[in-house]
This record gives sequence, structure tokens and C-alpha cells, in this order.
Amino acid sequence: MIIKFSNYDDGVYDIPFSMPAEKARLGELFCNELKLDVRMDKSHSQIVLSCTLVIDAKFNCDRCGDEFIATLTNQFRITYLFGRSKMESEDIDLYYLSFEEDKIDLTQDVIDYAKLSVPMKKLCSEECKGLCPGCGVNLNKESCSCINDESNPVWSELLKLKDIKNN
Repeated sequence: MIIKFSNYDDGVYDIPFSMPAEKARLGELFCNELKLDVRMDKSHSQIVLSCTLVIDAKFNCDRCGDEFIATLTNQFRITYLFGRSKMESEDIDLYYLSFEEDKIDLTQDVIDYAKLSVPMKKLCSEECKGLCPGCGVNLNKESCSCINDESNPVWSELLKLKDIKNN
């Protein structure tokens, strides 16, 4: 995903990218089509890229274990400043371009932001009931006859406190 910015005059431009996830070198987790919409704001001293990334990923649900595909979205902004020489910056979204450069390669940034869009908790749906702790049946697909009234003995002292408070 390379933008040859020397082909553009100063101004604002919308640049769409689309490619298979495998071609983008994102890894096995990501699938289907990667879509990246870039809004480039170019001036004589800087280029600001406002990007929206949309990609599908295959997960196993953390509650029920079923495989599902989720659409992930991430928005990010990268600023490129023109300078006589390349300088290092601690800001991860700020880069310096020499006056001789005429292209910006977004590949590594897209890979990084795609990986950052992976949620910590992966659920097939917010209403996922998970697995029965007794028999292991997927409660989204069928019900079981387990009695779930038993509480963990670890919490018995706290339940006593609750009973004292209610009396």
C-alpha cells in the first residue's frame, strides 16, 4: 500500500485501497478483503493521512468455543513532516520525509493497526450463553438438565455475610 504523493498537488484527496488479507501479509488470523480508506491532506510542509481500516478476522468464542468471523475497524492518523534529513521521533504516528522521497509505504502501519484492532475478549455475540460448567454442552444450541444451584464453596463465607446483612 504505497502512495506516490509527488503525483498530487497540495490539497485533500481520498485514496481507497482494497486487497485480499493474505496478500497484505497480515497472518492467518485475518481473512477476506482488507479495505483501507485514506484521506490525504497534503501541503508544502507536511502530509497528514487519516485512515480507516476494515478487515475480517477468524476467532474462537471465549465463552462457547465456536469459530466465527468478526469485522474489525480501526481509525488512525499518521503525520509526515518534510525535512532535510530523516530524524527519529518518539511519536509513533509522526514520521519525517526527506525532500528526495516521493512515496509513502503504509504496509507496516496497516499490519500494526490491524493487529491492534483485535479485541481482548472475543465473543460470537454479546448474548452468548457459553458452555454448561457441568456437562459442557453449548447453551446457545441446546439446553441441559444440569442443576446449577450449587455454588462454589470458596464463596460460602461471603454468602454468610450477605445473609447477615439481609436479616
